[in-house]
Amino acid sequence: MSIKKLAGQTVYYGLSNIVSKLLNYFLTPFYLGILSRASFGEMSNVYAYIPFANIVLTYGMETAFFRFAKQENKSHVLGTSTISLLISTISITILLLLLRGPVINSYTGELAGLTGHPAFYTYIVLLMAFDALTAIPFAQLRLEGRPVRYAAIRVAGILTTIFFNIFFLVICPKLAAAGHQWVPNLHNGSDQTGYIYLSNMLGSAVTLVLFLPQIQKIEWKFDPALWKKMLHYALPLIIVGMAGMVNETFDRAWFLPQFLPGNSMEAKKETIALYSANYKLAILITMFIQAFRLGAEPFFFKQAESENPQRVYARIMKLFVVMLCFMFLFVSLYLNVWKIFLRVPFYYQGMRIVPVLLLANMFLGIYYNLTIWFKLTDRTKTGAVITLITAVLAFLLNYWWIPVMGYYGAALATMVCYFVQMVVCYVWGQRYYPIPYHLPKLITYIGLAVLTYYVFNWLNAKVLSPGDIYALKPLSLAVATLFFGAYAWFIFRMEKKEFARMPFIGKYIK
Repeated sequence: MSIKKLAGQTVYYGLSNIVSKLLNYFLTPFYLGILSRASFGEMSNVYAYIPFANIVLTYGMETAFFRFAKQENKSHVLGTSTISLLISTISITILLLLLRGPVINSYTGELAGLTGHPAFYTYIVLLMAFDALTAIPFAQLRLEGRPVRYAAIRVAGILTTIFFNIFFLVICPKLAAAGHQWVPNLHNGSDQTGYIYLSNMLGSAVTLVLFLPQIQKIEWKFDPALWKKMLHYALPLIIVGMAGMVNETFDRAWFLPQFLPGNSMEAKKETIALYSANYKLAILITMFIQAFRLGAEPFFFKQAESENPQRVYARIMKLFVVMLCFMFLFVSLYLNVWKIFLRVPFYYQGMRIVPVLLLANMFLGIYYNLTIWFKLTDRTKTGAVITLITAVLAFLLNYWWIPVMGYYGAALATMVCYFVQMVVCYVWGQRYYPIPYHLPKLITYIGLAVLTYYVFNWLNAKVLSPGDIYALKPLSLAVATLFFGAYAWFIFRMEKKEFARMPFIGKYIK
């Protein structure tokens, strides 16, 4: 597969991912306009825990599937990994349902708004189970290079979720007010969040149903020897994933509730809501990173068999960083426009954390790109060590900064942890799998993007819009566009030859 094909696949995966993510994230302003601050905080807390459960439920089998499908009989790998996930998912789901009482009556359950609502917990557990069961089918489509079907199923699931959200939260209250007794009358915040979980569960269920024809074609043979090898490769990835989630979502799930001063449960829920709502504004960088991973991971494993793949990886990294920098500026320079996404003025006060979290996600995206070295060399235990180091650092920094700086301390800790994780992975990787990354250029592009934002922010605060830097003013927008254009011009001058080699846009560059 060439870089052009990778770019083409990434476009397809990117479009499907962006469409599905945008559809999903458009629900955020919808929720902010309907839910109380506390209810949004409860929901954010629940969804911060779900990634941890997903890591346990899939236990690295997705990545192991990619790795061993190139080395072993593909049908055996597919059957073995699918049967393994099916048995483990059913077992863990039953266990979680048996633990329903202790969980929903715990402090965590109270913070998540599950106390007194056992049905909500059931929806969440089934949602996670359905997602786990679709992990290998999605991976199969990626490995086989079928981005159109991948996109269709992904978007169908999201559209189902959106449909039921609108039905339960908008249509049902209107029907109930008109005298229809067969629909739930949802005006209470707790009931509303429960139906949000139900809507997401139904969306995941539809996704699984759409995969049934593909699943039925699987050769249902379990190879114990192959399974042991796959498990040996995959299990360290659980530690990698869990430790990574400590940096990615544990701030909302545990750090903020534990380290915020005061004992008011309501105040903590509102702070989590404020932090989570603004965290959502990093969606463009997050979407691109995920889209890139979907297209690039199978490509990286295939490319490893070619001659001198390191040069290809270095080139990909440079283009990847360029795109991340553009997205960082696209969001950070136009925060006065993006605040419309938050709808409720209460959430505007948290927008100062957005550039910090955007930068954090840039470092995370680069780290994901760097991890190819320990996946290709089967040193997945090294990845576990790296993420454990940053998980410990995350705990220490949040413990130190949240009591002093509140939710801003959580955002700053996230950025520092991802930076350290990125640097450690790079240094360690160059020892075992040297890749000639264009380090001076990468540092220049990132540094200039950050400098561009902070110069504009200073100018905006002092001259363009003093007193309210997020006010939507034509002059601020014009200057922001000027800064963005200047950065784009610089990158174009530096990488003109590179852009000329790109698919789609290359034919327009002479």
